[in-house]
Parts: sequence; C-alpha cells; structure tokens
Amino acid sequence: MAVDPCTEYGLALAIEDFVPVLLAGSGSVVLAQAAGRVLPAVRIPALLAGMLVTLGGFCKALWKTLVAAEPCRDYPFLEGMLFPCLAFGFAGIACALVGVWRGQQVPWWPFLVVPGVGAVVALSVGDTWPLLVVAAIGAVFVGILGIRLSRRYGFTAGIAFYVVYIVGTLVLPPLAARPHQSEEVQWAEQLTNSVVQLCFLLGAIGIRRRVTQTDAPTPVDAGART
Repeated sequence: MAVDPCTEYGLALAIEDFVPVLLAGSGSVVLAQAAGRVLPAVRIPALLAGMLVTLGGFCKALWKTLVAAEPCRDYPFLEGMLFPCLAFGFAGIACALVGVWRGQQVPWWPFLVVPGVGAVVALSVGDTWPLLVVAAIGAVFVGILGIRLSRRYGFTAGIAFYVVYIVGTLVLPPLAARPHQSEEVQWAEQLTNSVVQLCFLLGAIGIRRRVTQTDAPTPVDAGART
C-alpha cells in the first residue's frame, strides 16, 4: 500500500528536519572553505558543491513541511531534488578534498562520472535509488577524507566526529526508508541525524581552523614581509 505523504509527517517533525539540513550544509561549506584555503583554485567549485548539498536538503525539508501543513501541498519535484543534489554535491567536495590531500588540484571529470551514471540509471528505472546509493558513497568518501585530514592536522577529535558521521550515513537512510513508522521512531531517527550532521560540522570547523593556523605566517615570516 502506498504511503500518503499528507499523513506521514507531523508539522513539528517536518520543521525540525531543517536542523540537520543547516548543519550538513554548513559543514559542506566550511569544508569547501578549508579546501580553498589550501588550494585557492578549488575554492569556488567546492563552495558551489557545498551549496548544492544544502539545496538538496533544503528542498526535501521544504517538501516535508508543505505536506505536513494544513492544507497539504505535495510538490514531488522538491522531494526529488534531494539525491541528485547530494550525489553531485558530495562528488564535488570529495574532488576538492582529494586535491587538498595530494597538495595539488585533481581533474574534476572523474568525480562526475559516477553521479552521472547514477542519474542515467535513475532515469531509466524511474526511481531515485541509484542516486541514493551514489550520494551515500560520496558522503562516506568525504567522511573518510575528513578522517585522513584530521590525522594529518593533528585533530584527534575530528577522527571521532567523522567516524560517527560515516556510521550515521550508512545506518540512518535504510532505517528512515521503512514505511509506517511511529512518530516516536521518526523523532528518534531525525534527532540522531541532527547529532550526526553536527559531528560533520564540528569536524569541518576543526579542519578549517587547523588549516588556517598551518597557513598563517609565523612572527619571523611576518617580520620578513614588512
């Protein structure tokens, strides 16, 4: 039996969905800023990728709010934007972070192949699940890069933050996809997702801070430049 979206969500639950969206979007933008600090050439593409992740989450949260409100207004294209935006957005962030790890900009096109293929398959089967898989792979890859960069910059807490983020990314989507969940279960899943995305943001802030400190001129350097 198909689930009626107009009866699936409570309004308070739908509004709370903006919280993990803002956390994840902020984390994506902060990571992009960190990447741009190390490699100025990737700053704009990485920021655009972070904004794409934010856009996808915002559209899904907006759709959920509209169907939960009275009267119910269902705009499926808003819900449908989530996984395409996440798939391409995380691919862009991953490309920028790989460049940071290697110390030089890497080509963008290989990172666009997988989400591009996912989009073609999604269109052919008439379902978004291929892009869901691609988005999950991209998010996990970004988390792994976050762990490696945290180790490089001596950010021990960042390793823990990104481990929590990766586990949440792998576990929460299958749980949330189950139909006919009670409101209590939905609240538990959504609040857990907020914690997961908070870890993503805290990890990104720590990396940006350490990148900035590493690139900051020492007193000797600063004196030499005056």
